[in-house]
Amino acid sequence: MTAFKVAQGSWVFMEEKHKIFLVLVILFGVLLRLWNIHADPTLWLDEVFSAQMAESPLRDLVLAVPRFDTHPPLYYLQLHVWSLLGEGDYWMLLNSVLLDVLVILSLFHIAGRHWGRPAGLWVAAVYAVLPLNVFFAQNLRMYALFFLELVWLWHMLELRVRAGRASGGTRGGTVLLGLATTLTHGMGFFVVFFVYFQALVRIWRLHHAAQGLRPAMLLVLDYVPVALAAGYSLGIGSFRRTEGITGLDLAGLGTHLTITLFGMEFPAPAVSGYLGVLLLLLPPLWKARSRGIMLWLVLLPAVTMILLTLTVKSVFMYRTLGLFTPFMALSMGIFYATLWQGHSVQGRALSVLTIAVLVLASLNSSLAFRKEGYRDMALLWDREAAPDAVLFVDGSVNLWGIARYLPDAPRISALEVQPPVRDGMLALKRKLEGGYFDRAGLFGRSDHLQAGPRQIWPYLAPERLEGLPTYWILGQEKTACPRPGDQLLREFETPGKWLGECGTPGG
Repeated sequence: MTAFKVAQGSWVFMEEKHKIFLVLVILFGVLLRLWNIHADPTLWLDEVFSAQMAESPLRDLVLAVPRFDTHPPLYYLQLHVWSLLGEGDYWMLLNSVLLDVLVILSLFHIAGRHWGRPAGLWVAAVYAVLPLNVFFAQNLRMYALFFLELVWLWHMLELRVRAGRASGGTRGGTVLLGLATTLTHGMGFFVVFFVYFQALVRIWRLHHAAQGLRPAMLLVLDYVPVALAAGYSLGIGSFRRTEGITGLDLAGLGTHLTITLFGMEFPAPAVSGYLGVLLLLLPPLWKARSRGIMLWLVLLPAVTMILLTLTVKSVFMYRTLGLFTPFMALSMGIFYATLWQGHSVQGRALSVLTIAVLVLASLNSSLAFRKEGYRDMALLWDREAAPDAVLFVDGSVNLWGIARYLPDAPRISALEVQPPVRDGMLALKRKLEGGYFDRAGLFGRSDHLQAGPRQIWPYLAPERLEGLPTYWILGQEKTACPRPGDQLLREFETPGKWLGECGTPGG
């Protein structure tokens, strides 16, 4: 009897230790997110775009998002409200971190409600240290908001699946969250389709014999406005150029899988992603509780997306695969909780080993990867350029990035300065000429930014070079200056960028 009590006490103690371990893993993930934005509080490219949209007047924001971006406007509207409460890069980045912490708490609550408190801890711990989620949380982009909406949408649908019916509040919440998720990310409609689809199939399987078609038909009816909202992203995306895998490049696909599962700068990226599939995504298929989520909401969408990017239109693979990471965390966390409850030493070792790998991978990604920032470029130009210097950059985002960190640059709207439009956009401008959108500055109110006596142009204007003894240029690659006879006098290098001063012939 005494031996039994000792063994029972040891077992309870081990159960409590494993919960403490998971809480520590969650705290590590949260602290790593905060450390990342403290150590690297810079904005680059898409992040500068987000900041410029959010800090523009509300009317200009609504016009500028469809003018410049493939993503819907909901995230930028939320960030606009956040920007009214504070300023600076760190404040803006904190928005993403706090939203992502809410995702962790939401997963803990939702998984705990459906599968028990231990499963909630496991799911929250997996999500907290999935390296790509740590990376997304340090970016001024819409991923954290998207995930927050997505997990609650899934929860609402899960309640309907299990009950076989839906109250008015559940139906309303499902529609509102479906619309919000669809209007937050350009590929939100793709993710939302699979969330609704798996719910529809499961409702039909579980309840059609007892309750007929009603629960399934109500779900289809509730999906109609969400499907219509997808027209925004599909319409904008139809004429926007996208980047992604365009052929069956196994090494390239492996690299995208590696970033999705192990984060940035992971060793042997061409093959590590495939090993990651074996370690992280396939084991949850062994248990019934975790199998459905992994099949319906991770593997099936991933295969579909690969087929679409090879046959229809290229997709930025790891960022789109990353949209399903909350479901990876759900399936993996439920699976590890099941292993732990099964008292198998091998199962428990696998769960702890996997968490340890993710912790190391997220730490590696955070330490090894640094965003390229405009701050150093702007400070260099401010320090070394002549008081009346002229800088040419490639596109509006680069102009916004440099201007953001210049001490004498005025705050401008996203619509303020634009290069001349051409091709299809030029035809659209002609159609709208004299109308509301034209008067509102949809195609720009100026072709350059005046920063004190200096000028920044969002394109290389050959006619503006006349009479300039020297000019500055921000280029995509380290190349010679564009005009014959010019000489590169100064150079500033970051990965993929250079800032140099060029002389004109005879200048």
